[in-house]
Amino acid sequence: MKKAIFTLAVVLLTITAQAQIKMHSDSHVSIGSLTRNFGLQVQPIGTTYFRTQNYVQYSLATRSKANADHQKHWAVQDCYNNTNEDLFYVLGQGDVWAMHYYTTPSNHHNSKVEAEPINSENALAIILRINGYYYDENTMLTEEEILGNEYVKEEAKAEIVKDLEKKTVALSAENLAEVFPDAVRTDPDNRLGINYNAVITILTEAVKQQQSEIELLRNTLEENGLLEPEEP
Repeated sequence: MKKAIFTLAVVLLTITAQAQIKMHSDSHVSIGSLTRNFGLQVQPIGTTYFRTQNYVQYSLATRSKANADHQKHWAVQDCYNNTNEDLFYVLGQGDVWAMHYYTTPSNHHNSKVEAEPINSENALAIILRINGYYYDENTMLTEEEILGNEYVKEEAKAEIVKDLEKKTVALSAENLAEVFPDAVRTDPDNRLGINYNAVITILTEAVKQQQSEIELLRNTLEENGLLEPEEP
């Protein structure tokens, strides 16, 4: 009898260890781990987050596999305003959609970092060397697949079909890497990405330099009587 009880206890202990699900004293639930250190973590308020066991930089923490281009991943729904709209999601082909998009400067956490002003003359020279390009979308979707997709609202289907004929207008990371390398980053898969914050910043400085040259030219023309002075 004692042997049977001992065997049952060992079996139950083994099942628990393999399941790795734990309800903590504060109702926090750990799945895939018996601690809060890694695995799927669910807080009592409903917040769900993942912690990778491997803390190496660029290690894979989570992954969502796409079965279709218009399948939503990591969607965040608006519950506060009761609209049930998805405020943020990633489509299967990699497009990120957000109702509001904000970015924070990379040095926001370190107030001791000194900011180096950008030379407006250099900024204008950079902008003049940046080229824009048209790219084919190369989507795998067909009109029939869009019209028959239950996850696409009916009123949106006709407009999405029109999108199939459109081209992508974008900068080239390779071009930027040559003329403005500070605006380019490399990801762990050796792909080049564009930091559009850097592009906007350099564009702002270039516009300021261009405006200075316009004002200088205007003043020169006014002084030589070739242009009527602006009314105050």
